[in-house]
Amino acid sequence: MQFRPFAILALSLFAACTSGGGTSTGISELSCPPESTLTYANFGEDIITSECMSCHSTKSPKLGTQAEIKARAADILDAAVYTDAMPEGNAMSIEQRQLLGEWLACGAP
Repeated sequence: MQFRPFAILALSLFAACTSGGGTSTGISELSCPPESTLTYANFGEDIITSECMSCHSTKSPKLGTQAEIKARAADILDAAVYTDAMPEGNAMSIEQRQLLGEWLACGAP
C-alpha cells in the first residue's frame, strides 16, 4: 500500500498527540441513554473549548467544529473517556469524562 506524505504526517501528529496512552478511567463502553439532554450547544462546545482547544485549535486532529468532533468521536472516546491520555495534564474529572462519553455516544448532537 502506498501512503501519501500528507497522510503519513497526519497520522504521525495524531499518534504523537495521543501517545501518552494514559491509564484506564474505569468507564466502560457507553451507549446513548434515552433521557440524555446533552447537545453541542448546552455541553459539547463548552467542554471541547475548555479541555481540548488549547492544543486542538492548531494541532491535528483539529476539533474546532461540531463536524470535526463527530468525525473523531471514536478517537476522543479512547483518549479522553476510556483513558486519561487527554487532555494533557489529566485535568478532567471522571464525571466530565462520563458526560463527554454520553454526549459522543449519542452522536454529539
